[in-house]
Amino acid sequence: MLKNLVDSQLIQDTFLSLPSAVIVVNVRGELMMANASGSRLYEYLPDYSKSIRLDEICKQRKLILGHPIRVSGTDYLLSAAPLDSKEYHDLIVLVFEESSIAGAIKQQMKEYEATIQDLQTIFENSYDVIYVSDGKGVTLRVSSACEVLWGKRPEELIGRTVYELEKEGVYYPSATRIALERGKKVQIVQQTRTGRRLMVVSTPIRDSAGNIVRVVNASKDITELHELEEQIRNLKEIIEGYRMQFVQLQESQSDTDRALIYRSKKMEDIMALLGRVAVVDSTILITGESGVGKEILANHVHRLSPRADYPLIKINCAAIPESLLESELFGYEKGAFTGAQKNGKAGLFELADKGTLFLDEIGDMPLSVQAKLLRVLQEREITRIGGYNPIPVDVRIIAATNKDLQTMVAKGTFRSDLYYRLNVIPVYIPPLRERREDIVPLVNKFLSHFAQKIHRNNVSLSKKAMSLLEQYDWPGNVRELRNLIERLVVTVEDDIIDADDLPAHISKGVPRPADSPERNEPIVVREVLPLKQAQQIMETQLLQLAARDTSTLGEIAQKLMVNQSTITRKFQKYGLQFGK
Repeated sequence: MLKNLVDSQLIQDTFLSLPSAVIVVNVRGELMMANASGSRLYEYLPDYSKSIRLDEICKQRKLILGHPIRVSGTDYLLSAAPLDSKEYHDLIVLVFEESSIAGAIKQQMKEYEATIQDLQTIFENSYDVIYVSDGKGVTLRVSSACEVLWGKRPEELIGRTVYELEKEGVYYPSATRIALERGKKVQIVQQTRTGRRLMVVSTPIRDSAGNIVRVVNASKDITELHELEEQIRNLKEIIEGYRMQFVQLQESQSDTDRALIYRSKKMEDIMALLGRVAVVDSTILITGESGVGKEILANHVHRLSPRADYPLIKINCAAIPESLLESELFGYEKGAFTGAQKNGKAGLFELADKGTLFLDEIGDMPLSVQAKLLRVLQEREITRIGGYNPIPVDVRIIAATNKDLQTMVAKGTFRSDLYYRLNVIPVYIPPLRERREDIVPLVNKFLSHFAQKIHRNNVSLSKKAMSLLEQYDWPGNVRELRNLIERLVVTVEDDIIDADDLPAHISKGVPRPADSPERNEPIVVREVLPLKQAQQIMETQLLQLAARDTSTLGEIAQKLMVNQSTITRKFQKYGLQFGK
């Protein structure tokens, strides 16, 4: 009768290896099947079958669980159930479990329940919010603190995928999604719909086959920490501002020493003028070529002025993008624009209060900022971006440029009213080639400075080398001279620097390389012509000039600092032939 039931070898093996005694009988108590332990207990069936009434179990489909009996001096817990099958509806399965084993199992179950209760308590009361998903990103469990972080109750999250919740903006990004994509533990900062910032650690759990079956997230609210970091960042910026002022003050002392190295009558007159105007608050406009020392003189004026104990703040108007220059100068209020610091920021005018503000490269200041600067010079007050209340400032302005501001005024690229406001005390610093008497004392000063810096003694220049330096025109002015002396002191091993140690464009009159930073000779335009035509003429001449003494197009490209494909295209465009 049970042939079909036990045909499967797997079922037979499983049935026979069960640790509990198992007997299958019919309603009359006849043995149909039993494992080894069950066979030994079957002979005592008449003793205990009366207490469980096999016929009632079959007819009423009754279930008996843990019925205590004693068989051959051993206590058991007997469980009985009818087979739920039309074909075997009159069969009953009897399972015998020794009471001692059952007690141990029951005790273990209690321990498991206690452990589960502990885990549940930890789950609900942990400082970290726990979020559990399956291997497909479906939310399985989440601690109740989720409502504070994500604005959703646990029942609103359970059963939904992390992909849906991320798309809805409940949180972003999803740490579970990233962990599933990468197949490893990840740590991210997550932003929530409620405005919280979370540090989320997402850990994949794998089964014995290596498949991800669970992803467990621990989320810590770092919103307040982030705000504290922002405050610390603001404090660091303030400290950095003071540090820069201190560094600038130190540099000011050093630069002043260099500025006082001169012998020419022209520089004597300039220094005398600066000595007179330093003690008053008149605005100074310093002009001259790049590298003549405009910033050094600004330091000198500040040091001699009554404002010397207050900050000297410097800003290069050409080095800061137009979109940032205004906020740097005038500051901004809280929330003035995207990316603004949470508590706003003081501008350089406020930081320079009672001191001096040096506006270098003033000729590169955008017209929109020029208008606000003019108002500050007139009203002596600033208004932060996004603010309404004017803030009084007591600042002396020193501006500098290497551009011809009068020409820019004529062209409309520089405001005339601002120019006249700045040009109260004009100071023009002549280029080094127009005051060659200053070259020797400057060389000696730089030699001494850099030799001490690298602990070299008795470094000097030969007479021939010094003579060549005096004859050279110095298009980069004092900056070029200073950089050259530093290079010579560091690279020349002999104590006496000779003419042969100088660059070829100084010692032999070889033209300066085209990419030299000091090369700034103007291109002369003698007539007005269409821009495209002018560009063609200029590019044609440049290509022809670069092709001289050049054997390959690659060398031409290197000279002109472009790709070889560009040179090839230009030759074709203008009908030029290389090598002819």
